[in-house]
Amino acid sequence: MVNNKTAQLLISGGDERLVLNKHGLNKYGCLPMPNDTILSFSSSTASTISNESFSVAKALQIRLDNALQTTSAEFLYFQEINRQKSQWFELLGLTNNIQLIFSPSGTDLHALVANQVADDTLIIMVEGNETGSGVKSALEQGRGIEIISIPLRLTDGSPRPLSTIDSDVVVHVQKGMEQQREVLLILIDQSKTGMIAPSPQCALQLKARFSTQFNVLVDACQFRLSAITLKAYLQHNFMVALTGSKFLAAPSFSAVLLMPNVFEFSEKSKSVNWGLLLRMEVALAEYRQFQTLTNTQISRIIGHFADAVQTYLVESPYFETLLVPKLNRQNLVQTPMWDELPTIFPFVLLRDNKPLSRVQTAMCYQQLPLQNPACQIGQPVSCGQRDGIEVSALRLCLSSRLIVQAAQSQACLRDCIEKALLVLATLETLIQSDLPQKMT
Repeated sequence: MVNNKTAQLLISGGDERLVLNKHGLNKYGCLPMPNDTILSFSSSTASTISNESFSVAKALQIRLDNALQTTSAEFLYFQEINRQKSQWFELLGLTNNIQLIFSPSGTDLHALVANQVADDTLIIMVEGNETGSGVKSALEQGRGIEIISIPLRLTDGSPRPLSTIDSDVVVHVQKGMEQQREVLLILIDQSKTGMIAPSPQCALQLKARFSTQFNVLVDACQFRLSAITLKAYLQHNFMVALTGSKFLAAPSFSAVLLMPNVFEFSEKSKSVNWGLLLRMEVALAEYRQFQTLTNTQISRIIGHFADAVQTYLVESPYFETLLVPKLNRQNLVQTPMWDELPTIFPFVLLRDNKPLSRVQTAMCYQQLPLQNPACQIGQPVSCGQRDGIEVSALRLCLSSRLIVQAAQSQACLRDCIEKALLVLATLETLIQSDLPQKMT
């Protein structure tokens, strides 16, 4: 049981994934209270809140408590929601022709979009391994909507050529058009392992060809894209789903749907959700700090970090990097931006040149927070077979918070990199331990 009121609110207004276990951790292995001793590189999944962000949440909680003495909960809540929406508009540089809807999670946003489409709509999305585990069921809504999943990887975990993925998408979209159905394409930017698929160029060509019968939802729930990229999607009348709990490292369950005014959606729930309000306040604070950095600063930090991590993964006998195609948003954004650089680094665990099984990998992952120092990385992602063994990839990730910290000085950047390499070294020790050897 959490005694701190701010922490209690931060884990409220979500679902069972926020329920704490006997160790005080949620499903993602995160505490509701700050703990600066944790080496946290887990932003593709979730992050433990920082001291600074917790102070932001606490300040809002105190202000709300004071205001509730003279103001109704409903009035205060929607006043605060409108304030936060205005701040997102300002930070992202959005215009008045964009709608903004809040929701507890990215999964809920997918459900909201699916709830607006016709029953015979054809939905095309990437495979569940590379997106949220509950996305497909959220889209189905129990209505029997046809959903086609496009695989991003081959059976051995290597990426399928993007041209092949695009071709698959085109075939299915054309089939839907021939059947005179509306088609919703979910373009993921970026997936759990850092992929973009199908290509934005493919989506743009289909939108130009089929116009109103064809719509695109960009699943950018990782929020690993620049404001310039985000606005480019919106300018092409694509919807964009974001969350504050991945790259921005805010607590889990704070999502935003951005839509051009050509869509007429309404927020499904009008109930007060103080937890969502606090988590969104943290996401705003994290993004506000990140926005103070220049594209050059961000790119430099990501470049140094990526070089060090990828070199370590390649040279270690205990890791095999999971291949991820180069990030490419051809014909969408002309200016080179930091979001063309990878910030998710997936890898498979090896011992004696053989991959560990999914069970073994999960056990190593679960042991990381129990080490000294405690470590957090992205949850295992299933990625096919190696030599008949079902395997998963772990993910070491850069968050906006880590980049902001690294930007303070060259020493801070070195410290960030050294901590990341310490996490990998800790994982190497676990791989060599007796624990994985006892598993089948």
